[in-house]
Amino acid sequence: MNNINKILLCLSVISLAGCASDDFLQETDINGIDREGKAIFNIATESSQIGVITRADGEEEQPVISELKWLVADKYGKIVPHYYGRIDNQNTKLTIEGLPYGDYTLLCLGTLNDAEGISFSQPEYIDDAWLVNEKKDQPMDGIYCYNKVPFTLGADGITSNVILEHIAAMVSVDIEMPNISQWRHIKRVSVSINEEIPTSLNASGNYSGTHTVDSYDIYNPTGVFTFTTLPSDRPVSGYVEIQSSRDNGDDIVQTYEFSDLMLEAGKIAHINLDYRHPEMESGLLYVAKQEQWRYDIRTMLLNDEPRSTFYNNQERWFYTCEPLQVWMRDDGQLAVRYYSPYTLKDVKVTACFNKVSPEWVTLAVFEEVNPFEEAFFTLPITQQDCVFDGESGRKIKIPAIPDLSPGDVSLKFEWDKDDVFMNKIAEIKLNWFIRFSAYGADNGHPSWTHMTPLLCRLAIGLAYDMTYMFSTQDYVDAYEPWDGKFIDSGRIITLEEILTRVNRQGGLMMGCVHGVLGLGGGQTFGMSADRYYNFYPDTSPVGGETFNGARQTIFHEFAHCLGYGHDGNMTYGEAFTRFSAKVLVELGWAGRLPVSKVTDITRLPME
Repeated sequence: MNNINKILLCLSVISLAGCASDDFLQETDINGIDREGKAIFNIATESSQIGVITRADGEEEQPVISELKWLVADKYGKIVPHYYGRIDNQNTKLTIEGLPYGDYTLLCLGTLNDAEGISFSQPEYIDDAWLVNEKKDQPMDGIYCYNKVPFTLGADGITSNVILEHIAAMVSVDIEMPNISQWRHIKRVSVSINEEIPTSLNASGNYSGTHTVDSYDIYNPTGVFTFTTLPSDRPVSGYVEIQSSRDNGDDIVQTYEFSDLMLEAGKIAHINLDYRHPEMESGLLYVAKQEQWRYDIRTMLLNDEPRSTFYNNQERWFYTCEPLQVWMRDDGQLAVRYYSPYTLKDVKVTACFNKVSPEWVTLAVFEEVNPFEEAFFTLPITQQDCVFDGESGRKIKIPAIPDLSPGDVSLKFEWDKDDVFMNKIAEIKLNWFIRFSAYGADNGHPSWTHMTPLLCRLAIGLAYDMTYMFSTQDYVDAYEPWDGKFIDSGRIITLEEILTRVNRQGGLMMGCVHGVLGLGGGQTFGMSADRYYNFYPDTSPVGGETFNGARQTIFHEFAHCLGYGHDGNMTYGEAFTRFSAKVLVELGWAGRLPVSKVTDITRLPME
């Protein structure tokens, strides 16, 4: 045998020995090349209340996977190298190619809400740690989902669905509050757990490592006090500390113990606390700015407000000297409406419970009242005996009045004395009654169409500005060059007559027209939509022309409301209309009108 044949024989022996090795797991074709397959996995999360997102419309949505990690283990539990794999942009589809035929386990870990101090290691075997909480004395407090799926890869490939399950338990501290406005006192809520809990999730789905939770702060200004932790195989105990303040500003700390709390993956464990604030008997309704979401507070005249509401003269109306309305409803609730595009601060409501005590007490405080706000508040006095601060400085105890009615209480209210808008309103001498009407819009009338919520808001500002202008000395002072020039039906109209009729006007019922620019007479006042927009002074450049089509129409129709006709220059002829437009716009340019800019209304959200 020559040397070449000897070498070939040796190579054949070595090759056959390799084929007999126990480490050779994959099939090979006749050319000795590994056979490879393709695996596709559709990823989703399980339905659970943990991590559920509640939309503004009240509908709930399951959270989405923000990050997806995956591993493949062979049948011996060893993590195999990642062959070619790709994840779609939504983290809902995983495609793996290049794996040799064989039996495997897919390990998937999805992040729904990441947390600080959480790391992902690179396990070598399936029982090694994968997700690790590195925070000392703190729970994981993130939301993650996991699953492992055995699969066999062959020539036909595989397509499989993978449902990721929550690996953490959620703990919710639920606080019962006798007086809802006392939520504002809470500054810190912390939880301590006596027993040790896991720190890691292994690639296999088991938990490992231990640590405790010590004084973990879960305070949230929304009042939802929750956190997540890896589960425990036995019940746990511990305590909740609540740091809060008293009405005088002093801080207090109260401790509430709990026991037998089960921390189960995918479930919410509740710690129910009967919060006992030292001033729990206080009858004060204090609505803090950051706590408004707890109450029945709405916004009037949004886009979705039905016509049946804004045309209802019991629901939508105001007087131009009284933008803020505070009253007691028949059902015992304190009601607030505010017809203004500006925020009002530091509103204080005092009350006298007529049948119980003659002293006036502080009933409610609102840190802010929002633009076009409508709100209804349940008072603590309807649920329990209450203590109030009296105007004399004494504490006044009032027994519970479950059936509180308007006749049981008298109300007064005040607000921030430096409020710019309300100080301008205080200068108005004409307390006009303003409301809205469809007129003939639903009856086939050729000129009337419907108001919209935004047009109602614009009409509100228009009413304030007109009544303010007619109340100023500026209007009187600007009249001199026009003295003797206002004419109606052949007679001269004096400023004294105009102001007398203005004082007697009493109000306007605002509507919208189309096909004509305006309709007016008595308290009927209809404008085309563009007139409501272009009435405001900021639609004219400062120092420019003050007279435009919108102001001409508005003061033309208002002259009809005052009783003047077309035979003269009170409506046509650009006398009364031009004069009034000039005074109005110049007041607006100076920033003196209650609503000088249309953008102060149009900037507000309508949804």
